Amino acid sequence: MANAPGIGQALNAANRVADVKATKFAWNLVVGVVHMCQLPCHNNPSDYYSVELILQDREGDRIQCSISKADFVVYSTLIREFGVYNMKGFIVQTPGRGVRTTSHKFKLSFYLKTCVSLLSVDAFPFSPFRITPFPGVVAITQAGQCYLIDCIGQVVSKEEIVDMVTHTGEASK
Repeated sequence: MANAPGIGQALNAANRVADVKATKFAWNLVVGVVHMCQLPCHNNPSDYYSVELILQDREGDRIQCSISKADFVVYSTLIREFGVYNMKGFIVQTPGRGVRTTSHKFKLSFYLKTCVSLLSVDAFPFSPFRITPFPGVVAITQAGQCYLIDCIGQVVSKEEIVDMVTHTGEASK
């Protein structure tokens, strides 16, 4: 994890997320971490097997990135949600049958030689939220797509609390 060059130099040398493909190995990305979460183990939900990231470049393009639990030990003190980083040296893969969080054709995976350098949050205009209106959510699901989106709701009415009994006979409100 070597020190990164100046921010301007890093931005000029950076590749676009939209250009990522499996035929090249030496990708150099300047990205913000939009979302970061741990995927729990199937047989032990209190433990995790990988950390999943959604990375966004300055053009707004996003790609999913995985870090195995063993490799995350190296990066756990450096990578944070909403941080901006210069990242180099990924394994490019096609998404498997697991969780798919972006529409990008490929997904990135860290390995021990992946270099990560923290940049100033002023490195590029980073807006991690893409609010999707409800008709957009419906369109995504009708198209058979299943990606992580940002959605916000609005309270449209309020009613008095009513006592009721559920179909199993339990009292509820």
